[in-house]
Amino acid sequence: MKKNVYSLLSLAILTALYSGASIADSRELHLQCLNGVPQFTGEPITGDPNDQPVYIEADNADIINPSRATYSGDVDLKQGNRHLTAPEVEVIQEGEGDNAQRFAFAKGAFDYQDEQINLKGNDAKIHLNSKDTDVANADYQFVGRQGRGTAETTEMREGYRLLKNATFTSCLPNDESWSIVANEMKQHIQEEYAEMWHTRFKIAGVPVFYMPYMQMPIGDRRRSGLLIPNAGISSRDGTWYEQPIYWNIAPNYDATFTPKYMSNRGWQLNSEFRYLTQFGTGLLASEYIGKDRYDDYSDENRSRHLFRWLHNASLFGDWRFNIDYTRVSDKRYFSDFDSVYGSSTDGYATQSTRLSYYQPNWNVAISAKQYQIFDEVNIGPYKALPQIDFNYYKNGLANGWGDFKLFAQAVHFDNASKNMPTAWRYHLEPSFTMPLANRYGSLNIETKLYATHYQQKAGTGVDANIENSVNRVIPQVKVDFQSVLASNEHFIKGYTQTIEPHIQYLYRPYRDQSNIGSKSTSDYLGLGYDSALLQQDYFSLFRDRRYSGLDRIASANQFTLGGTTRFYDNNAEERFNLSLGQIIYLNNSRIDDNTKNSTTGRSSSWALESNWKISEKWNWRGSYQYDTRLDHTALANTSLEYNPSGNNLVQLNYRYASEDYIDQNLTSSANRYNQDIQQLGSTVAWELGDKWAVVGRYYHDMALNKPVEQYAGVQYNTCCWSAGVGVRRYLVDKSSKRAYKDEKDTLYDNSINFTIKLTGLGRNDHHSGLVDMLDKGMLPYVKPFND
Repeated sequence: MKKNVYSLLSLAILTALYSGASIADSRELHLQCLNGVPQFTGEPITGDPNDQPVYIEADNADIINPSRATYSGDVDLKQGNRHLTAPEVEVIQEGEGDNAQRFAFAKGAFDYQDEQINLKGNDAKIHLNSKDTDVANADYQFVGRQGRGTAETTEMREGYRLLKNATFTSCLPNDESWSIVANEMKQHIQEEYAEMWHTRFKIAGVPVFYMPYMQMPIGDRRRSGLLIPNAGISSRDGTWYEQPIYWNIAPNYDATFTPKYMSNRGWQLNSEFRYLTQFGTGLLASEYIGKDRYDDYSDENRSRHLFRWLHNASLFGDWRFNIDYTRVSDKRYFSDFDSVYGSSTDGYATQSTRLSYYQPNWNVAISAKQYQIFDEVNIGPYKALPQIDFNYYKNGLANGWGDFKLFAQAVHFDNASKNMPTAWRYHLEPSFTMPLANRYGSLNIETKLYATHYQQKAGTGVDANIENSVNRVIPQVKVDFQSVLASNEHFIKGYTQTIEPHIQYLYRPYRDQSNIGSKSTSDYLGLGYDSALLQQDYFSLFRDRRYSGLDRIASANQFTLGGTTRFYDNNAEERFNLSLGQIIYLNNSRIDDNTKNSTTGRSSSWALESNWKISEKWNWRGSYQYDTRLDHTALANTSLEYNPSGNNLVQLNYRYASEDYIDQNLTSSANRYNQDIQQLGSTVAWELGDKWAVVGRYYHDMALNKPVEQYAGVQYNTCCWSAGVGVRRYLVDKSSKRAYKDEKDTLYDNSINFTIKLTGLGRNDHHSGLVDMLDKGMLPYVKPFND
């Protein structure tokens, strides 16, 4: 019986129209909605329900003969988790022996319940041999989850179910916010999909959408069809609408095509193909607009596009193969288009591939990498093609006293500009570490050797006399001491304090490296083939090198002094920490005779970082960097957050970066900012009761005395639908000439986005929308104190 009645659950085919994975960040609304649906009571009985004994109670039992029996008067039938009540149930057998056919007829208004569904109807015919069932005037509601509906007639067979004049909604009883009505629904059980004819979507009982025929999934199998559309208004794009179309190609392949119309720009076709094969998983994505109708591009008659390929594979157990490739048609692409595959704040797009082989003590990889940068530079970065890396590890040498590590690399550098030199770089980097530790602390003594050979070829530019062959050998010694000193005397009552001093000595002799790479005075090209300055914070103070690449290995004769103090409460929870550090230079750190590439003074910037969990509701974070060379603050930021419960929060932020700090870390002098960055911002996110959620964000640049970004979003949620609107205004790239200038040298994009969703279709799809709204914007939300 369970199989027959439970099959009405197939009406849930309609849930697949709008369902999707989401995070249940509105627990209260979810519980409130569940209070409106029936819950299964009692102890569930497991096993085959057809093997369970049948118990029948009735006022009257009329057993006419072995082929016919009639039960009447408050008939109460139980079998396992099944419970059926009806005014009359008749059981009939036709034929004899193996040819016997048995039927059960529930007459009048019956009521059926199990752990999956509650069903009411007027009459039911059940074929007890085949379990074929016909039900008239069915009214059903799911147990433990939202979903209810009706069907005038229902035919349930072995391979399919056919429902006539059927309805479905996820709204609770007495709520007719929306429903779907179909003249006929045919559900294919094994294939897990349903066909529907003459389907109408109703809002408050009023038909608003009609389709003569449609298909939908009724199980976990994916099914091709339309996804939820998106729409909005933007001063950049105009009025826009996008309609995702999902194509379930095979169990391990699928694709989504999203045509998007923008009144100011034209049609854009976006697509994403996902695959899962024995050779790995990945996606291929593209975005394409044939002719951008903006004034900047209308005369150029050229396409603008994006291509993205991501692939990860584990081959034959020990092999790994990875591709991460993103390319756009022009440098302004991410400034002009919203894309999930990149952002204008990234500054570049990566194009790389890597094949690697791993063993317990060693690994080897061959790769290729290049970057598409969005800065306005005449000469772009070098590409590494090919690059071969080898790593070897051996611990416990010298009777367990030391660990050995070897890194080797061979890489070829090339540049799109023929003016620039090309080179092969061969690098060998052995190191031996002696780690010593006891309960008071640790002392690591490391020796390392940088041995590098360059085979360079001059370009056609100013470096015609570049040295063809360059050798560089640099030894290094590093001594690193750390300790954790705990105080149980409660410097602050109720708290345990730790003091964690960290002292490091680093020595590396000077080698003139001006003969490596281009001798151009360009800021971007003056650091060799792959080097870049490291941003300094407390943790970077203890890194080995000032530059991230291998072409510039600066001399070092320095002590790094730092430490961290932490406070723990009686529950051993960290409530506060403070880290402070600075490098003391015994000699200036330099890479050549150019004083611009040398440290000045006897110390580096002071770097300070701190986190404070003031209470369960208040958190604070801050960092500060004072540049002793410039004799003023280089960087500073702080964040204070009030988080009383759930996702409700109020956050205040301040960010500062000095003009000198910005310019010394830029890749090109053509992009100098020419001013300090001083931004004050606030974010508010709040759930107003169970149904309303609001998010507001405002960032103001005090140096420009103009707002950088403004956002306000509101979402209304019920048990079966939600609607939201978001209004955003943000400052765009000055280099982008727009038709929507608000004032001289200030360019803003103004947009309004709308969202409408049907909810209650999944088991945990009630969410207030706060998380989604917090993620939008140039500066997404960041939690100040991570537990």
